[in-house]
Amino acid sequence: MKLLRARILSFLTDFLLWAYLLYGGFTLHYLATRWSPWRPEEKLVLPDLSPWGWAVVLLGILEVTLLTRAFGPSLGQRVLGVHLAGEGGERPTWAQRLAYFGFVHMELALLGLGTWVNPRHPWHERWAGVRLQPLPSPESGVRRTPWYRTVYGLTALLAVAMTLAVGWRVTEVNLRRLLSDASKSMRIWRGLINPDFRYLLTPDPRSKLSFIDGLVQSLYMALLATVGGIVVAFPLSFMGARNIAARSPWGWAVYGLVRGFFNVFRAVESTYWAAIFAIWVGFGPFAGSLALFIHTVAALGKLFSEQVEHIDPGPVEAVTATGANLLQVVRYAVVPQVIPQFLAFSLYRWDINLRMATVIALVGGGGIGRLLFEYKDDLQWALVGGVIILFMITVWIMDYVSGWVREKIV
Repeated sequence: MKLLRARILSFLTDFLLWAYLLYGGFTLHYLATRWSPWRPEEKLVLPDLSPWGWAVVLLGILEVTLLTRAFGPSLGQRVLGVHLAGEGGERPTWAQRLAYFGFVHMELALLGLGTWVNPRHPWHERWAGVRLQPLPSPESGVRRTPWYRTVYGLTALLAVAMTLAVGWRVTEVNLRRLLSDASKSMRIWRGLINPDFRYLLTPDPRSKLSFIDGLVQSLYMALLATVGGIVVAFPLSFMGARNIAARSPWGWAVYGLVRGFFNVFRAVESTYWAAIFAIWVGFGPFAGSLALFIHTVAALGKLFSEQVEHIDPGPVEAVTATGANLLQVVRYAVVPQVIPQFLAFSLYRWDINLRMATVIALVGGGGIGRLLFEYKDDLQWALVGGVIILFMITVWIMDYVSGWVREKIV
């Protein structure tokens, strides 16, 4: 069953890759010509084809996929670590590759019956006199073709080039404007390099906050969110680790729920959580702390659980053999292995939360970010420069201290 899944995954990798390349080419053509009736502001659109047109497109993608697999190794086969070889391990002839290409169509017409019956050596490979064999390792002494002259290497280069080209057009990169319109930003740069610290200690009459007040708020927002996130993420990480939780049907259910929680809550940016909590509990640092806390639980929970899944299984097996229950296994075999990494991740997360504390002020999160966005909206660039320089010094100090601590505990 494992080999069958690997074959299916390999085929889907090639099929989706060529579908992506075809769509990327269409997107570049559309953005370059605007030949269609779609709105100019649209970037990624689907071609307006009839059902028969889509059938032809899918058939074309399938044919290219099968060709690259027959005359490969394709990228999907390379991911699987195999290549097409003769029955004796020799390089297949062109006749064998063409036969493979033809017979694989018969296999598809039979809905892959031969592969389901014998995934190790399906019918179409047997009829063509070939089989998938592991790629020779560098230690084997077998001379391998340089990757840039292989089908998978050229396909990978094409995919990278297509991605960069589409990204260039979609993001509307304009180097001419970047250079010719640089003078428009000079007012901002003059303010930033001539910072104004008039409210460093004295509160701003409008916001009733000094720079130091806002910085202290942000520091404590990040600290409380990190500490609270660690307290919640620590136990959840064991329930979200497959090697610890998924030992029974109930364990699999708990594992799925916890990992789903991590993925969903981590996917929602802190700014959205801050907007929700700002309406819920009011604008200010409390809303910002709650937003950072939610995101920290999900982010640290995922990092912690992945660290638990990569522990050495030896101590776990030894403690389990003594008749210990699950909690004792975690306490004596798992925790000692992961504590240094957990501490390192926690310190790094505090560093991240401090940076994020400035951004969530945009939606009412409070802290030093509130001053930053107020001054920016009023075009007071000298005050913006003062806030940024103070924050940069703080982050610099924290980076140094947290880096030193991580070196000591890891």
